Amino acid sequence: MKLTDFHETDGRRLRSHASRERIINAVIALIDESRHPPSAEDVAARAGVGLRSVFRHFGDMDTLYGAVLDRVGRRYLHLVEPYHSTHWTGQLREALGRRLELFEGGIAYRRAAEYYRGGSAAIRQGRSVFEEMMRARLESVVGEIMHQDRLWFQRLDLWLSLDCYASLRERQRLSHAEAAEVMTAAVEQLIAEKA
Repeated sequence: MKLTDFHETDGRRLRSHASRERIINAVIALIDESRHPPSAEDVAARAGVGLRSVFRHFGDMDTLYGAVLDRVGRRYLHLVEPYHSTHWTGQLREALGRRLELFEGGIAYRRAAEYYRGGSAAIRQGRSVFEEMMRARLESVVGEIMHQDRLWFQRLDLWLSLDCYASLRERQRLSHAEAAEVMTAAVEQLIAEKA
């Protein structure tokens, strides 16, 4: 291989990577601005690439949405760090605070996922994995209590769910602070039942 061939190949690879990043960033920006997932045409226009480039890089919109979910998920990795508190009540309060941050930052993605979920295996799987992870994390905090009182745990799981938060924000049109106040009051009441 000649040195010029190497530089051409390396340049194409860098341009390809840059196009892929622009496409993912375009989807994220469009979802942040709208209630619905963008079309391939919208993504291509926003990214400044041709429609064929979108599908050359991702194959289909499902694969693209999978890449977007992965990117967005990385924004919140700090939320799965160990809790500071050593007591379950403190950990539960920390879990609530972390979830509120996650839910507010991700509510636009939830709306887009709900709109597109029926046609997307990646979104359905992502939602399922997300819900399982959140439930397992909660079980790790209140494991012993959960085994003693399943109804109590089910109420806790409901109040700490993305669906609950979304209902407060979208259906009841509460602000983030108001939704947080409602969820905090419910969780504090549940803590009081067991503390």
